[in-house]
Amino acid sequence: MKQKSPSSELQTELSWEEAISRYLEDHPDYFQHYPEILSRLVLSHEHGGKAVSLIERQVKVLREQSQALQRQLRELVNNARENDILSGRLHRFATAMIGCTSLDDKLDTTYDLLRQEFKLDAVVILLQGKPVQGGRPELVPEDDKRLNSLFEQFNSGKPIVGGKFDDSLMSYLFGGRAAEIRSVALIPLGEKHPRGILGLGTSDPHRFHSGMGTVYLTRLGELLTHSLARHQE
Repeated sequence: MKQKSPSSELQTELSWEEAISRYLEDHPDYFQHYPEILSRLVLSHEHGGKAVSLIERQVKVLREQSQALQRQLRELVNNARENDILSGRLHRFATAMIGCTSLDDKLDTTYDLLRQEFKLDAVVILLQGKPVQGGRPELVPEDDKRLNSLFEQFNSGKPIVGGKFDDSLMSYLFGGRAAEIRSVALIPLGEKHPRGILGLGTSDPHRFHSGMGTVYLTRLGELLTHSLARHQE
């Protein structure tokens, strides 16, 4: 008679375990019909130590599941609160833009609101246009190579967020405040063919990061783009 190899015996043992597991899943009322078996079942503690009853293990599992659900609920509530706050800030920004008529008013209001409402340390706006002597520094020539190279980095109009960029770019954007800025968000002003950039900087290294959502940043860029559109014609 041919002897079974150890591996085949292990496979047989595992197949029995799987069969029992499937049977219990298909017959969840099994232990109601055989309560004496349930009372004799014990499980070893997951960290060693004395064995515990099946009911004790079930209570522990349910408690852990409850704690996990509570954490998820807290995260959902916190996210909802943050979304409400951001929505309110965007609404106030849009309302303020409606009340501005001149380019000066719109740019100055943008700086003030973003610093105050969004708690930012630095805000920069760069727009393609015809610079006027003694005019706004935000207007840069259309052939500005550095600005055009930034336009090429945007993917489908999505903002770029993260830590500090290279020193030359930080100086180009934030000037003398570049050393203070630890995280940055760059928002294109214009989806397919940007004609400007909104740069947001903060000393908080965790404020803007690659894993964050950018929906509200995109909406902010859209509001400013439409507000400034007629001044770039």
